[in-house]
Amino acid sequence: MRVVFVNLHGNEFLVKTLNKFIFKQSVAMKHKYILDYLLSRDDVEVCSFVNRRGLSLSYTTRNRFLQSFRFLDHRIALKKNGIPLDKIKVLKREDEIRHDDIVILYQVFPPQFEFDKRPDAFIAVSQLHFAAGAGPMLEKVDPDLLYNESNMRERFVGFGDCFGWFDKQYLVIPFVFADRFKVVKPFAERQNKAVSVGTITYPGGYLNKYYGNNCLQPARKQIYDNAEALKPWIDCFNSDYLEDVKAVNTSTGAAKFLKVIRRLHDKFFLGHQKKYYSFDMVEKFNDYKMCVVGEEINGLPGIGFVEGMACGCAYFGQTVGYYEDYGMKEGVHYIGYDGTLDDLKAKIGYYQQPEHQQELETIAKAGCEFVRSHFNGPAAAESLLNNLIDAQRRWLADHPKQ
Repeated sequence: MRVVFVNLHGNEFLVKTLNKFIFKQSVAMKHKYILDYLLSRDDVEVCSFVNRRGLSLSYTTRNRFLQSFRFLDHRIALKKNGIPLDKIKVLKREDEIRHDDIVILYQVFPPQFEFDKRPDAFIAVSQLHFAAGAGPMLEKVDPDLLYNESNMRERFVGFGDCFGWFDKQYLVIPFVFADRFKVVKPFAERQNKAVSVGTITYPGGYLNKYYGNNCLQPARKQIYDNAEALKPWIDCFNSDYLEDVKAVNTSTGAAKFLKVIRRLHDKFFLGHQKKYYSFDMVEKFNDYKMCVVGEEINGLPGIGFVEGMACGCAYFGQTVGYYEDYGMKEGVHYIGYDGTLDDLKAKIGYYQQPEHQQELETIAKAGCEFVRSHFNGPAAAESLLNNLIDAQRRWLADHPKQ
């Protein structure tokens, strides 16, 4: 069985890309566990199709001379990631993709969709870092399955407008916690309040159209904006993505070169969220009995909820169905609230009372056990692969080789 990624070396959710090494940038390889699992399977051959837009250092360029270095880019990236070259089969032409391959694309990387002709194979697309504007690009390649850490077909109100043509399987996979997230401090020794974490961003675009709000995480922002008043219940460590770059001011009519200077200044001198990344998140979760990680307005929880639960916190999440999609139960694995600050304060206040401490610890323990059993890398990757294989079998039965 072969699983084919496109431009594997440039997928920063699977590997640390060359530009991250060169510029010494941090990276969140959110799906590295999938690649690790596939490489551990003797019955799976992992392939990387390096297409004509495969130069990870500059995906935007179509310059043939520059793109001629894409295979060297691939080779160096694998070496620097400690992946033996013989563990990844490099495909250099589209016709090397077989009918019985499982092809995986990531919608957040448009150059991966650069095909002369749609491969005659089963295609699955990850919607990690969901973007509504990717609809036309995905429709052109006509994927056989979409997957994400939330069922965006059910959760995103504009899915029909943007992806109405898609009528096939939508698969929900869990967020996966990194190994460092674990219980360190006994529950009884923790602060009897909640910690709130997570970044606040303002991508605008389709959010304004469908929600009338340019903030992707309004649940986090309402805690951030009311941090002082919420101190009896919540310690807020949420961070505005732009909080460290507001000092650089460029007028809206600035010339293009000034905008470039600003981006370079932000990237190399200011950075983002220095304070937020200055503390150890594992220690922070272990300091508290409860945690809140505000969800995204478009229908996605934040990965922090898994990390907090893996550290033994009782998690407070909105009762809109996100967590039930993973098999979790309200009142058993997490504590639900209606999304308002008043209800959140009331729920936290209830569990802060001495007579409800045992109930709180029971939920925290059940949630921790559930997450550690179902949201670890090998278990999640095995489930994903099995679901892809089942879907591919159905596809092969309906699509005989041309």
